[in-house]
Amino acid sequence: MPKRSDTKPWEQQPGESAKAFEAFKVYLDMGSERSIRAVGEELGKSSTLMARWSSTHGWVERVAAYEADLQRQAHAEAVKSARRMADRHIKLALQLQEKAIQALSKMKPEELDPKNLIAFVREATKLERENRTDIVQTTDPSKGEAAGQGSLADVITQAWERRQNQDEPDN
Repeated sequence: MPKRSDTKPWEQQPGESAKAFEAFKVYLDMGSERSIRAVGEELGKSSTLMARWSSTHGWVERVAAYEADLQRQAHAEAVKSARRMADRHIKLALQLQEKAIQALSKMKPEELDPKNLIAFVREATKLERENRTDIVQTTDPSKGEAAGQGSLADVITQAWERRQNQDEPDN
């Protein structure tokens, strides 16, 4: 049984020459303008050789895995930032609620401006409720990666590893 490799698809693969990997890196770094012909021109190599290396070493699939991993990382960072923001908003909402309660307890009934006080309490509780609800929804284990659904990067990486290790055919 072939062993699983810890090598990421966008890293140099076992059996891939340094020159072929260099060409792959050029291809990878070209972004949306990438083409086998452009790699050949940049490296002074034939398009035929670039096409062979691309086919042999799965350049298209490797680029897809790399881009999916970048997207997964960006999403993970966005989730962290959103959680930090929600925590700040909840803290602010709780402080606003506390201030409203303090103001209410210190005021004489004839000094109360019910319209403003109600609006203050309403906004503070609304902000807290929205952020707590958002956290509950985004951390629901029955949705997304937490439920065991792999990211696109994981799926592509697993397919790539199966192909490299010939554990099973890709479907």
